[in-house]
Amino acid sequence: MGLLRTAAIIAVGVALLPSDREQQEQLYKRAAAAATWAVTFCDRNGPTCEQGEKLWVQFVAKAEFGAKLAYDMIRSSQDGETQIGSKDEVGSEDPARVAPASVRPLDGTLTPQDLKPVWRGKPGAKGSI
Repeated sequence: MGLLRTAAIIAVGVALLPSDREQQEQLYKRAAAAATWAVTFCDRNGPTCEQGEKLWVQFVAKAEFGAKLAYDMIRSSQDGETQIGSKDEVGSEDPARVAPASVRPLDGTLTPQDLKPVWRGKPGAKGSI
């Protein structure tokens, strides 16, 4: 379905292109002028670009902090900790972090019977795919 959709979009794009030679040249000149205008924006607006760069650096720093915070919160909730931080901050190594997943006790109230699927499909007939 994706290939058909892509082909349809390309077909519409090609159909919208002008067929007259004069209109094609005019479209080419306008596209080139727009690209030049976009590329030289910082040459024409230096202070705006400097401010934008400062804001971008601040945004990236905040995004990194937010991602680290979310990662730490997810990790602490999976480990059952109430305190976020590394083992150096806590002071001792958490045994739940060291033990493999198969050895860790299950959290929650589900029994092994609850974890089994209720329904399974019928096995396929011999020779079928």
